[in-house]
Amino acid sequence: MSFTEIQVVPGPANYYCFPGALRELENFYSQETLEQAFWLYGERALAATEPFLPPAWAAAGAEKHCVRDHCSEPLINALIAQAGESRKVVIGIGGGSVMDSAKALADRLGVPVVLIPTIAATCAAWTPLSVWYNAEGGNVGYEIFRQANHLVLVEPEIILQAPSEYLLAGIGDTLAKWYEARVLLPDEKAESVPYLAKTALNMAEGLRDLLFSDSAAALRDQQQNHLTARFISVVDAIIAGGGLIGGLGERFTRVAAAHAVHNGLTVLPQTHRILHGIKVAYGILVQSALLNQQQDIRKLLHFYRQLKLPVTLAELGVDLSNREEMTRMIAHTLREKETIHLLPIKVTPETLYQAMAAIEQSGRSE
Repeated sequence: MSFTEIQVVPGPANYYCFPGALRELENFYSQETLEQAFWLYGERALAATEPFLPPAWAAAGAEKHCVRDHCSEPLINALIAQAGESRKVVIGIGGGSVMDSAKALADRLGVPVVLIPTIAATCAAWTPLSVWYNAEGGNVGYEIFRQANHLVLVEPEIILQAPSEYLLAGIGDTLAKWYEARVLLPDEKAESVPYLAKTALNMAEGLRDLLFSDSAAALRDQQQNHLTARFISVVDAIIAGGGLIGGLGERFTRVAAAHAVHNGLTVLPQTHRILHGIKVAYGILVQSALLNQQQDIRKLLHFYRQLKLPVTLAELGVDLSNREEMTRMIAHTLREKETIHLLPIKVTPETLYQAMAAIEQSGRSE
């Protein structure tokens, strides 16, 4: 009998998502510890969060830093120097860049991390990993940490007030969990496949069904400023559900071609304004085209149009006929270490280009 080793880090040690959740911070950390906290925050994120922050935010001695860039080695090194040796906890307030920076800093300092997401655009608050970028804004990979995030506090009212494009991006990013896991784990009945990976795949299917059924209504709830159980369910699906699938199944249920296409798009400066999950959603279409999954493409195109998700490169600001840009984007997508090579087919620059051309045609005719 063969055995397969996986590292299972299902999620944070503690997760709260309900109105008033931020009050839990002071139930976990003493005043003395919070006086030696290092707070990282986004500028707009802090403005949205301040009305909900507990008194610990104003604790004497706490260090604070506004994060304006993606997580990168120069940024983390500068934060380590600023933190000194007396910090006892890192607390992050914001979106993916702040979450990733807070996790990386906490890991380097050897202290616990508390994450307060202000948008539901990714599962970054849940997952014990950070995505790294270079100075040009290009994706250079991700790092998985051995320790789980200690505390995640989600205030649904903050998520509700955020621009709807973030929730839309979260839906796109989370939808990829099923499409990529299905490729990574095509034979879930094989004896060598860990039980928890099979469980994660089943969860990914349920997550897909929830998003197909409730996403449009949750976006309407947000636009009408109605905090509903349905809206919170979609928020939980994005932040907790998406992260749990990767944590349970590890490499069997993480990322494949959809995220590799996202990574390729990051080398084009005009895509930097486009949220991670929007690019990943487009990547699902490309992955489906590479695998000739026409039924999936038709269903996804209909769903994307319903939600107003981009379905073509042109909608992402990329010109398919610009061969210089396309060559750079394709080369990055097909880097040796990229997860697109986990597909059951060999992907070449030409087949990838043709897959994107097929989506361009289908998207315009949809």
